Amino acid sequence: MSEAAEADAAGAERDQLYDALSRRLTQADAASAWPILGDAGVQGILIREALGGLGMTAGEAEPIMAALGGACWPTPFVESSIVAATLLARFATSSSDEVLRSMAESGEIATVAGLDERLRGGVSGSKDGEQWRVDGTLRLVLDADHAKVTLVVVDQAEATGLFLIDPALASGRRSYPTIDGRLAADLQLDRAPATMLSADAGEAVAAAADAARACIAVEAAAIMKRLVRDTVEYARQRRQFGQTLAQFQVVQHRLVDMQMHARRAGAIARRAMQALDEPAEVRGRIVSAAKATVATAGRFVGQQAVQLHGAMGMTDELALSRCFKRLTVIADELGSADQHAARHASLRDAG
Repeated sequence: MSEAAEADAAGAERDQLYDALSRRLTQADAASAWPILGDAGVQGILIREALGGLGMTAGEAEPIMAALGGACWPTPFVESSIVAATLLARFATSSSDEVLRSMAESGEIATVAGLDERLRGGVSGSKDGEQWRVDGTLRLVLDADHAKVTLVVVDQAEATGLFLIDPALASGRRSYPTIDGRLAADLQLDRAPATMLSADAGEAVAAAADAARACIAVEAAAIMKRLVRDTVEYARQRRQFGQTLAQFQVVQHRLVDMQMHARRAGAIARRAMQALDEPAEVRGRIVSAAKATVATAGRFVGQQAVQLHGAMGMTDELALSRCFKRLTVIADELGSADQHAARHASLRDAG
């Protein structure tokens, strides 16, 4: 088969996966979204086939993230199926293989603490005889109350350590909802038993974080696409002063601006997914460009959608409300627009 034919076949498979997931997710509710991904067999997308997974790459998760964004239901897919699966496979042990199998076959959730560098302060790992232990407060651990295991990223003196713990062994726990409908927790660890996966996991953690950023960029672009579609439909139905909103020239201009922002976000998000297999500096530069772009575009599209919907814009009856909240979270998730603009500039200058 020629390269062009292979590309066409791969594109058709991506479209089929997106269409199948999109149909089911848009008819579902928040509680059903994660089981739907399990029924589709994509929870173990990065886990090798010998352990029950699909053995694919993070870049091939694009149609899944687009479907999740279009439905805008919160799931642990990025944290568990992308980040945790990547790191557990990279630093494989007998216990990590067992976890990966349960993730692929049973939908068990693995979560990550400290992937965002801003949340690592005050956490440390130390050895007690033959046993490693972790101390400190793990902050903003998404889905910690439902996780089988938690991976903990620790900044040590000269390297980045990676530990595996059982979140049930936390000595204290404060659970709370996030504004986009997730459930997070702060976990207090007092010499909690841990498995040291790596004493020098910096490069692997950085790559996993970039994969997560690229995935949420695709998700954000899909949310924006939905908001544009829903706002256009609303503007064609809502009447004021004897005509529909869509007939006002100023509204038409705003809808066009929303469309342009959403398309630009979609283009750079796709490029970020493609860059995940490129050298670290190239990957980081493109991913940061995507993250900064979707943060800015998402703010514009979300605000315009709310304003054009008027008083209905933030009611729970409309999906617009949860879409706007999710875009607000994405804007600062794993780094703000300003932080990623600075990272992009530094990597560009270094190159």
